[in-house]
Amino acid sequence: MGKFTGKTGSHIILMLLLTVFPLSLTSCKNSENTLSTDNDKSRSTQSSISESVSESTNSDTESKTEVQSEINEYDGTFNEEVFDKIVSNVVIGDKTFSFPCSLEDLGEGFSFWDESMIYEEETELRSCGLLYDGKLLATVTMHCAADDNDYSDNDIICISFTASAFKRQDTIDNISIGGITFESTEAEINQMFGEPTDNHEDSSHFSSYLYLIDKKRLTLSFNYGHLNIIDLNFGGK
Repeated sequence: MGKFTGKTGSHIILMLLLTVFPLSLTSCKNSENTLSTDNDKSRSTQSSISESVSESTNSDTESKTEVQSEINEYDGTFNEEVFDKIVSNVVIGDKTFSFPCSLEDLGEGFSFWDESMIYEEETELRSCGLLYDGKLLATVTMHCAADDNDYSDNDIICISFTASAFKRQDTIDNISIGGITFESTEAEINQMFGEPTDNHEDSSHFSSYLYLIDKKRLTLSFNYGHLNIIDLNFGGK
């Protein structure tokens, strides 16, 4: 089992912020899925069920086709070209970005969570939460001099998304990092990029894959087989 190195303490703390906040997921669709037992509505209900099953089947088929299409874009190896391809196709909602980029590049709706800002003087790294419409979406790290009071134009050299933060907000309905989504499985990741440079597993059903090329890193963490952290690190200076 390997051990990951090179991640700053401040970034780890902020990643924990994303995972420890209580989830407030709703079940607003429960009432829509409740079937009436009224005899007068039985035919209508049966018709609705049939339509729902058909729509669900079509949706699942489309989803599987999209996933397979993303997998087929890679040949099971990881190198600098693959990393550059991943980071040039980061989809957040209906927008596509190429990292590294700055807060200004991300544009309207995105902001830094200033109250969470951590600065490491020795490394000149500044880490904080990234908000969209005021809701926590990711953690980011950038290089900043101590007297740099406006870091909106500084390149983000590390960005981490967590499934928990993604599910807590209700504005962004899609996050894809080079075809990787929170629905991606370990088998699909292996098919896309091959065996990781390093990996870590523990008895708590937690595992992490590290794909490393030079100083560029892609880290994917799974909990009980579900992808819950996608971390891009560009290596800094």
